[in-house]
Amino acid sequence: MNKKCISEVAGEWLELKKLSVKYSTFVKYEVVVNNHINPYFKDCTIEQMNDEIILNFFHMLFNENKYANSTLMTIKYVLKSINRYIQIKYGTINNSMDLIKIVKKVNEVTTLTNYQKSHLSNYCFNHYKPIHMAVLIALYGGLRIGEICALKWENINYEEGFIIINKTIERLKSKDTAQKKTTLMVLNPKTSSSKRIVPIPLFLLEYIKEYQQYITIKNVEDYILTNSNRIPEPRTTQYRFAKLCNQFGFSIKFHSLRHSYATNCVMQEIDTKSLSEILGHSSVGTTLNLYVHSSLDFKKKQVNKIIKF
Repeated sequence: MNKKCISEVAGEWLELKKLSVKYSTFVKYEVVVNNHINPYFKDCTIEQMNDEIILNFFHMLFNENKYANSTLMTIKYVLKSINRYIQIKYGTINNSMDLIKIVKKVNEVTTLTNYQKSHLSNYCFNHYKPIHMAVLIALYGGLRIGEICALKWENINYEEGFIIINKTIERLKSKDTAQKKTTLMVLNPKTSSSKRIVPIPLFLLEYIKEYQQYITIKNVEDYILTNSNRIPEPRTTQYRFAKLCNQFGFSIKFHSLRHSYATNCVMQEIDTKSLSEILGHSSVGTTLNLYVHSSLDFKKKQVNKIIKF
């Protein structure tokens, strides 16, 4: 019987994963192993890894009731993948993971109220600081915060009226831990579909031109939010956004700007396939699942299109 500890095997699995996934994905798996797998299974050997101990592990996670559905799904994937690695390398089959079922929850989408949209939009269109640019690109382009931070002046096509999305910025665990714990990284977008061309409204394009004249750009290869080669910090944008919202007496998350953009597109009857591509979703199903909740007024308008027989 194999007495090797699960924590040791998990380390072996991580080393293999490092060769086949993006660094940001590897960091996510490493966090799961270090924060969840190893603490719970620290004294467990391969031969002790059975359905009962795994079920108890997930019961504990569910009972704590503090983990997002996506986190639970990731934990399940990591443990199942480690289990598969054990079966292949050590020939041990003590469990199947088939008993673990995690119900996929529908993500709750939070959008801005008309009051919030009008106040933010009007204010930002009349001011020329990085946070104002970031808000308007999210609200009228639907970009994620990391994608906005990664934008350079050269990513804007003024003649055709679109933005090229080909990078994102994340703060991740530093590869050189001797220097610092985390660092800003410029990465490829999380999926191939996230690399895309986003058409933008003419009024946003005009604002971007005005913004450029106001701040005087130095180099087209500079980041838009810093107007230099210094990488913008997403957390700084989030902090500034919270401060801006506080001026108007409300509190919302930056990502809600993207949700509001998508919902607005649905209400303006932009076709779902086009919207899915603009948002960088991997499938039209993702777009439908997130944004079919359009407002009651819009639903009434659609129902009134029905013709009497």
